[in-house]
Amino acid sequence: MISVPLLRPNGQEPPPPQVITVVIMGDSILKLDGKTALVFGVASEESIAYAICKSLSSAGCNLVLGFQPRFRSRIQQLLPTLPKNTQIHPIDVNMPDSISDFYKSWQAESPDQKANIVIHAIGFAPREAFDRNLLFVDSDPIDTALRISAHSLQSILRSGLPHLAPASSTITLTYAASTRHVPSYGLMSIAKAALEAWVREIAARLGPDGHRVNAISAGPIKTLAASGIPGFEGILDHVERNSPLRRNIDQMDVAGAATWLASPLSSGVTAQVIHVDGGYSSTMVPEDVNR
Repeated sequence: MISVPLLRPNGQEPPPPQVITVVIMGDSILKLDGKTALVFGVASEESIAYAICKSLSSAGCNLVLGFQPRFRSRIQQLLPTLPKNTQIHPIDVNMPDSISDFYKSWQAESPDQKANIVIHAIGFAPREAFDRNLLFVDSDPIDTALRISAHSLQSILRSGLPHLAPASSTITLTYAASTRHVPSYGLMSIAKAALEAWVREIAARLGPDGHRVNAISAGPIKTLAASGIPGFEGILDHVERNSPLRRNIDQMDVAGAATWLASPLSSGVTAQVIHVDGGYSSTMVPEDVNR
């Protein structure tokens, strides 16, 4: 391809383009000092939610962790790696009373405190949902997976609505299997599709009040939850070979995007699914198809 310079009517080349420097006045738009983030879903130091906690706290956020009671010992082991003022309160989204109890516990420790950021990083499906043909999975496991992995976003925000600060930002985690078939992901594909539908619906309902709701569609990452997916190592290898960046993402890639969505820099973004997957979601025919 030959590059031809653009000429003015008098035949002269135009002057070189001006360099425009944009300066954002003040630090508040770049930092989250004094903001409060409710984070649901930290299970271990490999959790995406834990990486988000580290990123948000580095930006100045105060952290309030909602944890499953069965993970109490793990959370207590992680506490020394988080800011000293980090709060932890138990919550089991499978039990409606537990959700309201979480907010009561938080408000008892920090009366009238408001949440600027809500991180929903909760997902679960019973093992039998992965081991059986989805057509023959009973209704109870399906109900459990949808209630915990998708409907819990609505439950958490419904109970938390009185405690949201103006212009709050809610971020949940999804996966590309919501719109395409991924072997062995089964029921969680349906749960993630439902979760994304909740994002759009809730964003439309809360948008007039200035609240934003978005999802991050993360590429495959080695986490405690992912370890239970059959063939997961093969999925990692495939994505690494075929994503435009030729690598798998990690927890901090997602945490960076979450911090941006939590900040005023994304103030015009809501009801979206943001892909953080090395560009894999843009591919149709993989590069290795001819190998």
